[in-house]
Amino acid sequence: MKQPTKLENSLYAFLETGLKGLRQIEVASPYKGYPFQHQPGLFWSSCLNTDVSRLGKQGIVIARHQDPYTRKDGDQANFKRYRLPDRKAAREALNHLNQYRVKRGAEPLSNDLASMLVDQFPDTVPHEQAS
Repeated sequence: MKQPTKLENSLYAFLETGLKGLRQIEVASPYKGYPFQHQPGLFWSSCLNTDVSRLGKQGIVIARHQDPYTRKDGDQANFKRYRLPDRKAAREALNHLNQYRVKRGAEPLSNDLASMLVDQFPDTVPHEQAS
């Protein structure tokens, strides 16, 4: 069986992180990245905004907002935090994720895990910038 693609891992990471989402500083290291909680693996990205753009081109809605980071010296760096905005977007992400899994010879996520991941999102989020 083939290894998951970066796009597959990014879809799973966005589903698993729920409303917290991801920001570049959290996933920048191939040694740390975002360790998956419910299955083996790790998501890391040197350019998260490019991954978000690729997901958007596939019809996955990703919300984004400013999320400042305070460095050790006290200065602030501005990052964007990206996340799936609602249950509809989460279902679409899950659908794409399972298509990628089947294509590489893996089983779709179990119904229990899929439900847990999707159900953590609200039905709708009316006033958030998404693309």
